[in-house]
Amino acid sequence: MILNLEDNSVAAGCVALAAAGVGSHLFYFMHGDHNPYAHRWITRGLTGIALLGCTVLYLTRFQALPTAIITSLFSVSYFTGLFTSISLYRLFFHSLGKFPGPFWARLSNLCHAYVIRDSDNYFYIQRLHEKYGPIVRTGPSNLSVNDPSAIRLVLGNSSKCTKSPWYSRSLPVVNLHTVRDKTAHDARRKVFSKAFTPAALNDYEKRVLVHCEEFVRQMEYRAGTPFDASDWLKYFAFDVMGDVGLGKEFHMMTSETNRWIPPLLDAGMADVGPTTPVPWLGSILMRLPGSGHHSKAWLEFVGSQVKERVEKHVERADVLTHLIDAYSRTEKKEIDFQWLRGDTRLTIVGGSDTTASTLTFLFCHLAMDPSQVKKLRAELEPLLNGKNYLEQKDISKAQHLDGMIQEALRLHPAIPSGFPRVTPPEGITIGDTFIPGGTTVVLPVYTIQRDAANYVRPDEFIPERWYSQPELIKNKEAFFAWNIGTNGCIGRALAVTEMRNLITHWIQNFESVRFAPGEDGSQILNETVDHFTVGVKPLKLVFEKK
Repeated sequence: MILNLEDNSVAAGCVALAAAGVGSHLFYFMHGDHNPYAHRWITRGLTGIALLGCTVLYLTRFQALPTAIITSLFSVSYFTGLFTSISLYRLFFHSLGKFPGPFWARLSNLCHAYVIRDSDNYFYIQRLHEKYGPIVRTGPSNLSVNDPSAIRLVLGNSSKCTKSPWYSRSLPVVNLHTVRDKTAHDARRKVFSKAFTPAALNDYEKRVLVHCEEFVRQMEYRAGTPFDASDWLKYFAFDVMGDVGLGKEFHMMTSETNRWIPPLLDAGMADVGPTTPVPWLGSILMRLPGSGHHSKAWLEFVGSQVKERVEKHVERADVLTHLIDAYSRTEKKEIDFQWLRGDTRLTIVGGSDTTASTLTFLFCHLAMDPSQVKKLRAELEPLLNGKNYLEQKDISKAQHLDGMIQEALRLHPAIPSGFPRVTPPEGITIGDTFIPGGTTVVLPVYTIQRDAANYVRPDEFIPERWYSQPELIKNKEAFFAWNIGTNGCIGRALAVTEMRNLITHWIQNFESVRFAPGEDGSQILNETVDHFTVGVKPLKLVFEKK
């Protein structure tokens, strides 16, 4: 057989390959989870085109130009059939067709990724719900659900929903947060839980107090002058995390040597936000030469911390003590190392970035409303009685302090866009609405926790709603900044202890906080980016000494 451009066999081949493209979609790509292997399909596609080209070259008797043209026609025919089938199905026949949302979002998650290219997903989702209602179709198989009744159904311990393909984007690195298998997750959580026993937390608190005292000293040097609270609270949180997490002193508050690390973390997370709606895109970017540079640099840094900590003996137990102990009992295969590296990354990010962001927002609200400082001082000074920390018996009495922390977390959750889950094959019913199986469902934390259906005056910072004015909370279920159940933040108690102690130290040593000249808080409130965790913008403040 000899192929040439005037031969009917070329046209027949185009039709056959277009049909093959349709068949690929209907019988293969519509079924199963192909996201973790997206990078392989690029290689397979290019290999297939190359093999096709070699075949055509042989059939054209090694004529270069006809080979190039026919191979291109065949390739375009296949992909035209594939993507036409995908598009028609998503636009007109998909099981989510009845749900409202942006029209073009039905075609591809890339539409969503493009809209949030500035990493403002939490704002975008809130606007979608205001326009379309409580359940919005944000992608071909994606729904955003603004309904607190869905929280336990989707995220609770007994939920049949599973973590979405998004969590596979960091493979082969895996950790407690990203592992999708529930059995593996529960087993790993038992390892982590050893690091957060009451005895361990008691020891951590003593170490936290040392860093709170250092923060106060550093702020006393800067009293009356503007400083970037966003940066300094990161330094504080990193120093605490290094001590109780890695058994290491970063000395960020006292030296500039390691202050390059928080910006590296921010840069490493920057690609996550815009690609969150497209699980397969993250998988590809991490493997393309020259792309994902910052993410790879961050992983290299984490790997260096793992190597350093494994080779180091520490006098006082820290979080990694228990992770390394578990690693030492394994066969030390590649997957065992990836667990250790992944959980170290989780310890660093979860133990620093999220706490720092909450504290930064909290001080922003204190600067916006000086009456909150007066209320806080009136509550704490009698309890502290000259000390910088609350005794165990007095913690429950510090209601306004805990209300402030809770309110900061409500208004500014550390993970604002939520935790994507996939519904079970049989689907789920939220209220009166049936959600088909295989649907990626996200409960937007920021939107739910600022919804007037759940909170009175939802955009206002009112700590009293958590103790003396419970009528300002319409739905107690509508708070899940820490996530819930076994997927909830395992370091929650430590994070609250850290925030509580820093605030008590501050109130004992400073009279007030105000915005620096030219600052009004608008940048941090309106421009903080969403790269799964939040990338807090600069906040210029002035602390005044007593």
